[in-house]
Amino acid sequence: MAKNEIEKIFDFLKITEKLKQTKRWLNTKTMKKKESTADHSWSLALLTLVAANELSLKIDSDKAIKIALAHDLVEAIAGDTDQSLIFTGKKTAEDKNKEEIKAMKKIKQIAPEKSAKELSELWREYEEAETPEARFVKALDKIEGINHMLCKGHDSFDIPELIAPFPRKAVLNFPATIPLYEELLVRLKPEFEKNGWEWKKEYDINS
Repeated sequence: MAKNEIEKIFDFLKITEKLKQTKRWLNTKTMKKKESTADHSWSLALLTLVAANELSLKIDSDKAIKIALAHDLVEAIAGDTDQSLIFTGKKTAEDKNKEEIKAMKKIKQIAPEKSAKELSELWREYEEAETPEARFVKALDKIEGINHMLCKGHDSFDIPELIAPFPRKAVLNFPATIPLYEELLVRLKPEFEKNGWEWKKEYDINS
């Protein structure tokens, strides 16, 4: 390996180190202690490994884990866009996508050549969700995000209309994850009740 490629490994690590400080849930005022993008990516990768095993899926689980690790790399430069901003119309998904494409171009310039190519392809695969592995990880990504909020407890909840239905589209796009979503909803419902929120029929997966 050439010296400049070794240097690029450390340049890449310097950039991705920022994922440990990139906070999620910035617009969720009720969540006092925020997790980092690195926290989330690790949790998603672990969930991907476990879910692929337990659901006995006929997918490339190694590739799925790689996708989970790569899916939010752009946030080292672009930062995290709180989903509530898109939900409330304060930011568009198109603007978010443009920012992240620009960030990935910068990451490709910094990372060593072989890894830059693979990571950018994994990220794009996740974004386009055209493969089973990408759809699987995207469904788990939404489930993991809401489960994090669930683990923090009802005091961290903010927009009920966003929380429960949030994983639905991605889950239905990979139906093997429906049992995980059903269990998530079972656990969410008592937390909604603690906040005095109505559990609406449309929150249920079968509605």
